[in-house]
Amino acid sequence: MSDRDRLSRPRLVSLWRRVTPGATVVVTAQHRSGVATSVREWLAESDLRLIVWSSNRVEVPADTPDADVVLLELEGMREDHVTATLAVRARWPSATLIAVTSTQWPSPLLDKGMRPERVFAGSIFGFTADEAIDRAEQLGLTLTWDEATALLDRVGSHAGFVDAVLRAAAVRGELDDAAVRAGCDEQSAHFAGSAAAGVFRPNGWRAALVSARIGPMPRRTLLSVWGRDEVVRAALDNVLQSGFFVEDLEQDTIELRPDLRIAFTARMEREVQIEQIDADVTELAARLLSNGEADDGWAIVAELPGARTRFLARHWRLLGEVDVARARPWLEEAVTRDPDPALRVALARTILDVTSMDHTGSISEADRRQAEALLDEVDDPDGDLGVVAAALRGVLLRLDGRFDEALATHEALADADREPASDPAHSIVRAGVLMQAALSAFDASRSDIASEWFSAAAALAHAAHDDRLARFAHDMLLIATPGGVPLPTSFQARIDGIVGAQPVSPSMRGIVALSSALYVVEPRALQTALDRTEVSAIDDPHVLRFVTVVLRSMAHSLLGTSSLALSRLELFEQELGGRHLSRNQQTLLAWARAESLLDAESGEAAVAVLDDLPAAGTRSIPIDLLRARAYLRDREPARALACLASAGDAPGSGVLAVWSHLVLFLAYHAIGSDSSIDVARSHLQAAIVAASRARPMLPFAMQGIGALNTTIAQASELTLDAAGRRLVADLETMRDGLQRATRSTDALSDRERTVVAELVRADSTKDLAARLHVSPNTVKTQLRSIYRKLGVSSWSDAVATARRLGLAE
Repeated sequence: MSDRDRLSRPRLVSLWRRVTPGATVVVTAQHRSGVATSVREWLAESDLRLIVWSSNRVEVPADTPDADVVLLELEGMREDHVTATLAVRARWPSATLIAVTSTQWPSPLLDKGMRPERVFAGSIFGFTADEAIDRAEQLGLTLTWDEATALLDRVGSHAGFVDAVLRAAAVRGELDDAAVRAGCDEQSAHFAGSAAAGVFRPNGWRAALVSARIGPMPRRTLLSVWGRDEVVRAALDNVLQSGFFVEDLEQDTIELRPDLRIAFTARMEREVQIEQIDADVTELAARLLSNGEADDGWAIVAELPGARTRFLARHWRLLGEVDVARARPWLEEAVTRDPDPALRVALARTILDVTSMDHTGSISEADRRQAEALLDEVDDPDGDLGVVAAALRGVLLRLDGRFDEALATHEALADADREPASDPAHSIVRAGVLMQAALSAFDASRSDIASEWFSAAAALAHAAHDDRLARFAHDMLLIATPGGVPLPTSFQARIDGIVGAQPVSPSMRGIVALSSALYVVEPRALQTALDRTEVSAIDDPHVLRFVTVVLRSMAHSLLGTSSLALSRLELFEQELGGRHLSRNQQTLLAWARAESLLDAESGEAAVAVLDDLPAAGTRSIPIDLLRARAYLRDREPARALACLASAGDAPGSGVLAVWSHLVLFLAYHAIGSDSSIDVARSHLQAAIVAASRARPMLPFAMQGIGALNTTIAQASELTLDAAGRRLVADLETMRDGLQRATRSTDALSDRERTVVAELVRADSTKDLAARLHVSPNTVKTQLRSIYRKLGVSSWSDAVATARRLGLAE
């Protein structure tokens, strides 16, 4: 017996002694030849009659001698292996059967009632640290426990690899990196040769090479790699038991041990198999993709340029599901390697198509020119590729401000393909075309048509199981207005949809964050949303940028930074560079400027901006409410009432109803006659009732702290239910938060702070003047300035505010 085979003998003897004569024993081992030889040579020393049989021989001649032990070398789990095993058992029914296999007991044998009494897993024949030390000693090499343990950590416990490394180390006189490389190279060559000779299924060796090529992967992907057939799946169990793979629990991945991966990769390169293995990886990725495991499919080609380029060219239609930060560099590298027009269209799409995963919506001039050049290289191929290329040319029209032309292009593409989709990939292409038609309609001020296209795109994407694209369409529907829906209804519907939504589009995420913070008037959330939401005039779709500008202007107004909003508006308009604006864009830009001017107490200027709008554009925004608010800022309550009267009765519900009732309350209260005060209170009561359920804070805050203080003071005199009283309490909390956030007290001079500190102690103007050693007229002048800065209108309100803000004890 050789030194190499002697290693397994102690354990074989101990196992044998536990086996009664006639029992069936199944030994499952990875290093089949070594185990079989060990059994042969050990039995040769005994007085038992041994027959060695291979599963390649499926028939047993009648003249074969009797045997006490039959050693069956079972190569796998094919039908002929099962036939051979049954023939062996039929010929020697009383003999002890030892089956040596690299897989496991074939399941068809279990189905036929042939069951082993004992199964010994292949790991039994792997090395332990003690055995590695013993084997090293046999080879004339001294190995410490730590060195043996480190060796098993590097190459696993597989007998072939450990033994090969130890023999290489013995030749070198030490166990070093070179010995590990040499041993792993030798054993990988043995595996490659065995696979080529048909000793075991080549698919198993191919799976090992694919595992080496991919590197770290989820366990579910590993199972897919080794899932070619039943034999290979069974072999995976033994491979895992031999420690070929190591798991990273934090990353939830599994991969070949680094030294094994290096050896297998070197074998691939030596035998010029990289292209073949990359083809296998591409096929596996496609299988994962078709099984709905898109992330796993793209992940396994991520670091393999060859496989990745194949995969990109084959599955370019589905690239919208890969985040742009990954897909764009992949494609930019791929177009340098391969002239395939699909790669150029895919790269142009990654640059231009904002519906792609995690696209920021920002498309610079350089990006547009790059995409245009890529599309110029595509010679209008037929099929899906040509459709997507044409749709992207339409996007370029939209980015140039040619909205009507873009809409005509996209609608023509959508109308030209109304047949049922033949496969999911084509359905996704068609859904993308419908989406582009909707975005172009939106920018062309055709929100009614846009909502129809968005709905159609969402339905088709859902049917194709592209949930992210469907969600993108639903995101856009949050701000699209169906045709024929009145403004109060559509405005409320959009607020209801946006506030608290969880969109997939980065642009819509900014809109949702601002809208949600505005709805509850939470200063910290407002500032966070302003810090995170960037606005560029050349992003896509254009209309989202204008919606964002309006919301930012409102947020700046609440935070007392409208001068900053006006400066940013100037920059935004400069960036537009005189390009054509659609009706909706002109309207939204005017709304944003009016909001900023209102906070700067320039009501007349705000009205002038609104008056310049074409009549058709004013139907999409609450123009009469904006004008009324502007007149209130200029202390012209009668004109404010006239604006709302021309719009008809206040809406019955929703945010616009709250806002309209509130502006009517402030206007009638400012007039101040006995009859108008009664009307004012009725409108305030209606505003509080309308707001007490959904609790929109924005309408109460947008007229400034002074108007908010008036509202709270008057509300305390009303008869309210529990919901109404809670709303008023919330208004007080909101007011205090705004005053702290806007640092309104910073506007007070040191002298005014002294006046406020004495204000709480004095009981009259004369008393306050005496305490301050000034004249009563001087005190009156100072009080008017203090009232304005604190947003109050009376002595008692000033005292309450001073105490609340910590300006006085």
